[in-house]
Amino acid sequence: MDRVRILFCTTVCFAGMAAVGVHSSMARAADAPASPWGASSSGSSFRTHPQWFPKMAEAGVATVRLFPEWRAIEPEDGTWKWDAADSLVGAATQNGLKISGLLLGSSPGTEASHAFPMNDLDDWSEYVSAVAGRYREQIRYWEVWNEGNGSFNDGGNTTSDYAKLAIASYEAAKRVNSQAQVGLTVASFDLPYLNQAILAMAKAGKPDSFDYLCVHPYEVADGISNDVDGEIPFLWMSHLLRDMLKDSAPERSDAEIWITEVGRWIGTRNERTVSEADAAKALVKIYTMSIAQGIARVQWFEAQAPQGEDQGFGLLEQDGTARDAYQTLALLKKALGAKPAYQGWLALGRNGRGYGFVFQGHSYPVLVAWMPKGLTDKSLSFASDVKVIDPSNGTSRTLKANQALELNEAPVLVAGLPTDLRDQARLNAGKRFPWGGDHADVTTVSIRPGTADADKGVFLLGEGERRTFDFSDGSSGVEMEGDISHPANFYVHPSFASPQTRDYYIRVAVRRLGSGNVGMNLLYEVADSQGRTPYVNRGKWFGASQDSGWQTYTWHVSDASFSKMWGYDFSIRPEQSVPFVLGKVEVSTQPFK
Repeated sequence: MDRVRILFCTTVCFAGMAAVGVHSSMARAADAPASPWGASSSGSSFRTHPQWFPKMAEAGVATVRLFPEWRAIEPEDGTWKWDAADSLVGAATQNGLKISGLLLGSSPGTEASHAFPMNDLDDWSEYVSAVAGRYREQIRYWEVWNEGNGSFNDGGNTTSDYAKLAIASYEAAKRVNSQAQVGLTVASFDLPYLNQAILAMAKAGKPDSFDYLCVHPYEVADGISNDVDGEIPFLWMSHLLRDMLKDSAPERSDAEIWITEVGRWIGTRNERTVSEADAAKALVKIYTMSIAQGIARVQWFEAQAPQGEDQGFGLLEQDGTARDAYQTLALLKKALGAKPAYQGWLALGRNGRGYGFVFQGHSYPVLVAWMPKGLTDKSLSFASDVKVIDPSNGTSRTLKANQALELNEAPVLVAGLPTDLRDQARLNAGKRFPWGGDHADVTTVSIRPGTADADKGVFLLGEGERRTFDFSDGSSGVEMEGDISHPANFYVHPSFASPQTRDYYIRVAVRRLGSGNVGMNLLYEVADSQGRTPYVNRGKWFGASQDSGWQTYTWHVSDASFSKMWGYDFSIRPEQSVPFVLGKVEVSTQPFK
């Protein structure tokens, strides 16, 4: 898994600028209405925020995730320098933006580090109280650290350490502002890390020392663009988090869920090219599905490409030129409104494969619709004339009553939706999302990759990019290249799989294409408490015999946690193997007979 992206997340801010009437001019910002439209920034773009703040406001962005680190505010013990933070908050207020703050950084007088300050929690608490108190009228939301389960964990701290840090932050912020909201945050979609931190709070005698949860689901979001039905894991994130909260923190089961970093990296990497247009399409789907599942805020990473660093992210170029995603964000916000009112979902097209989400938009009801990657459909029509809008450029056309609308993976907005479809969407609103089926009441799910009826609860990432091989006896499967750099990664439908640790039996059916070694192992997701890789290899090797027919092998794992942190649950990893065919994969909660 390519983890380069984590290096670009929010970091230290050193800029020193003059304050602009900070305490008199900013009082209105905290009272602005809630909005899902947000942007996140790297520390490298802190210096240029006066340039891009106005452009974010013009696009309809309401919140920006950005704040100086501890040592930038208190460089020496007891010496406070507020210029940079005051300037940031003042500029945000002048542009009608709200800052969501980050509590991050090493102790005054020490070397810069992203190790939790576990030996300086008293000083840390003083710092938290200082910033939460100074900006009590302007900043309500504060995240504790940034990606402490990932690259912002120089000290190798544990979830118990994170719980202690969060408890100290929660108490310090509430001490000076009872309305302050304190959030827990993770890189990727690391539900087990959040769960373990919450349980550690209770064990320490300080349960529920948080108000909201933040995730950075880059890998899950990438699946939306890369895989057929990659939307499914993304759509279930809120449901899985709420199920976790009901078990581990029932008093916080209705806590807000935020996405405080997500984006689509533009460029070529790992033999895949992402264009500006691709990023814009992903933005529409990510915001639409986030709002539909009740996620309170989505802060796109990042606002403007930074100087001297990777340019793959950014709604704006370094020079402030708008990228496609910026224009699309502005158009989508205009269509759905500052506070979109979600009405329900529609399964569109033949077999209900298409994704449809209905909103009461700014001026009229709006359907946001698309097909999964690689699929098209021409079966959708409407009982009355509608307007079809391209969110990438704002162009629109009238679609006459009963005229077919061709849907593909590029999302469209349909305005003036007939009443019957709006009513159907409202009826669906309280139901589970239907895509991929409901597997809650079965004991086994499976996939026959490369076949028309491939997915019965198990999904192969990049399936459409694999070659199908047909044997003379009528059986078939997808060809595996046989080397470790070409694994087969799978996710299990969230209605079947559980982020909680449990037993699974995973069975594969493979067939030779010729002589030579055919061997593979299983890499699967576990609940890792230290923020390391969530995937483990237990060393149970399957080496196929020389038989030319189909062969099966079963792995039994007792500590799996299928939360899809990096977009998949398990991986079949060939090594030093000749090519072979993978015909079926089954996952069961009971031993196979």
